[in-house]
Amino acid sequence: MHIFNLYKLKCIILHTLRHTWTWTFVVFVAKLLNNWCRRAINRQEQPQLHNNNNNNNNNVMEQEIQDEAPEAPEQHQQEQQVDQNAIINAIIADEPMDASDVENEDADDEIDIDDEEGDVDDDENDVSDEDESDPELEEMYSDNDWTTSNDESEMSTTTSNVGLGPFEPIIPQSTRPMYSFQPARLIKCQFKDKHCIGGFPLGRSGHRIIASKSHLYSLGGYNPRSALTAARRGRCLLFQELWSYNFATNHWTLELNADNASNMPTELASNALAIHNDVLISHGGTGYPFGESCSNDCYVYRTKDGNVGVERLKVSGDLPTAQYGPGIVIHKHYLYTIGGTTGFDYSCDVYRLDLRTKVWENVYICRPEMRDDPEGRYRHEVVYDGKHIFVLGGGTSNSVYDLQRIPAYNLDANRWDYFDTLPDRSSGAWSENDKGYPRPRKCFSCVQHQSSNGDIEAFITGGLQGDFSTYFSDIWKLNLRTKQWTIIQTASLPRALYFHSAAHSGNGCMYIFGGIEYNDKETLKRRNDLYKMWMTIPKLSEICWDAITYYNDNLDLYDRKTLLSAGIPKSFTERLPPQRVLTEKGEPGSTIMTSLYSIPKRARSQMQ
Repeated sequence: MHIFNLYKLKCIILHTLRHTWTWTFVVFVAKLLNNWCRRAINRQEQPQLHNNNNNNNNNVMEQEIQDEAPEAPEQHQQEQQVDQNAIINAIIADEPMDASDVENEDADDEIDIDDEEGDVDDDENDVSDEDESDPELEEMYSDNDWTTSNDESEMSTTTSNVGLGPFEPIIPQSTRPMYSFQPARLIKCQFKDKHCIGGFPLGRSGHRIIASKSHLYSLGGYNPRSALTAARRGRCLLFQELWSYNFATNHWTLELNADNASNMPTELASNALAIHNDVLISHGGTGYPFGESCSNDCYVYRTKDGNVGVERLKVSGDLPTAQYGPGIVIHKHYLYTIGGTTGFDYSCDVYRLDLRTKVWENVYICRPEMRDDPEGRYRHEVVYDGKHIFVLGGGTSNSVYDLQRIPAYNLDANRWDYFDTLPDRSSGAWSENDKGYPRPRKCFSCVQHQSSNGDIEAFITGGLQGDFSTYFSDIWKLNLRTKQWTIIQTASLPRALYFHSAAHSGNGCMYIFGGIEYNDKETLKRRNDLYKMWMTIPKLSEICWDAITYYNDNLDLYDRKTLLSAGIPKSFTERLPPQRVLTEKGEPGSTIMTSLYSIPKRARSQMQ
């Protein structure tokens, strides 16, 4: 049995390794595995193939059988030479695959933001009194951005289903380009064709995402169209939802909402989210209208081991001010929170919660008028190197802070230090205004990861400036050891984006989800697009797993023993969700729980 045709791995691009001995070794291993796989396929019983399988799959298998027919020695030698050249060309190839070409949305699906109050920290704008007919239906189906690159329309590669067991599930497989690993490229995750109505999150802003090795989690957020529908139904105007996205299966699941978790919080915009021992912890946030009700609570969300639910931590001590837009970091057994706003006042105070005793402690009150402390801010981002908590950007209702001189809270000395950063001197980053630094901003996203040499690197994306007319789509990297800024010239967001969120899966891949998109028409629209970007070259096993799941996003249909016997390591099979079962019609079962914010009345009967 084989999980996929190994010759497809020849397309993996390791262009950074092509000048070393490693790529030669990879070529040798690829050829060895390819020959082994061809012999294994020959030994399989061909009559066991199902005649009712997908025609494309049959054509692929027939072509493989024909290729394996006996040949004359000269012809066989010539084919080996061609295969070797194909491997070399595939490894050296470097074709861009970034999400730079996104089609314009329909005018009916765009949202104009009223800036009369001059404060976009309202995450956004008031709900219109106009009664629309099923606005969430427009939101659900207006997205026509189904490709990540113009190159995709020119490439056609038929892929076959997984052959792991005595049956072949009949699952439609779309034609997709050949897989290639491309670091520092933005790729759009195509998940929408796998879901039914209400089966994936609607466009939103002010939400937060966090990631484990296997899943991405999205909590809360706001959309004025869905808020209008929620108001008519007497529901919370923010998304009282916790979604999970499995990286291997490319599938969203609604884990928690107000129906199955009665204590779901209502302050679910611009809160902070962290993950600790596979448990999600949120802190702060605001309800709607923004700033009228703020929170200083901590909630714990569990989604595994049959212990699904939400719990508000019972805490004591010197609690922080109820506010939204803070940054949090977990250091040892403490949860640190820095900054935020009540909607009127802004702070950069530092509090910490002992996760063992559930006791809050005020560790530093900033007094910028008296000493060299950072000024109050919200919607900043924090990164952490074990000694300092660096505070990047952020701002107030009408100002933003620069990213050249960065304040950092010293965890051991209980004081604020400042670090001057170095600009990127490349032509792509240098201008008279920026001088090699990212522009000052707030409402951007940020993740950090540890490179192979041990350096901590922070990646920031998007955001907006304090003048409400400057929006960003760039991606920058900051090395926390050298304090060097570098612009990512091979990738950028398709359009300017802010109030979005990003997360790091732990293997070097960054995910960006949602947010408010600004386009050339000067209109604003909340998105539910999901992008990924490899920030570094990970282990070869991670690249192989990425290729396997690219061609086979239905691995959760197979039991774990079958996957292990096919040669997939246990560390990767554990990343899959629980095994799905096929219905009587031979189709995979769908998620029963769907979002009540997105199901139109006329479509709800079809879901029941």
